[in-house]
Amino acid sequence: MNDRIAELKSQCIVREQRGTNAFDNYMVDRFDTEKFAELIVRECVERVAGSVVRDKGHIPQDPHSQGWNDAVAYAGKELKKYFGVE
Repeated sequence: MNDRIAELKSQCIVREQRGTNAFDNYMVDRFDTEKFAELIVRECVERVAGSVVRDKGHIPQDPHSQGWNDAVAYAGKELKKYFGVE
């Protein structure tokens, strides 16, 4: 597994209190799958969208141009919308 995926996984452990009264009260760790999915989508937007758009040649190769920035922002927005991440 990719080290970055493992790092994102570690951020998704949620400690919850369980039990109905003081006598059977205990803590459990739960893996939050929704948070994991959101972190992956955010990672795609931040790390991958720019290089994918640039490699497809839809925009100028200069990462400092406005066209490049607009295309990356659009790709990121579309990825977030597709996966339902705010």
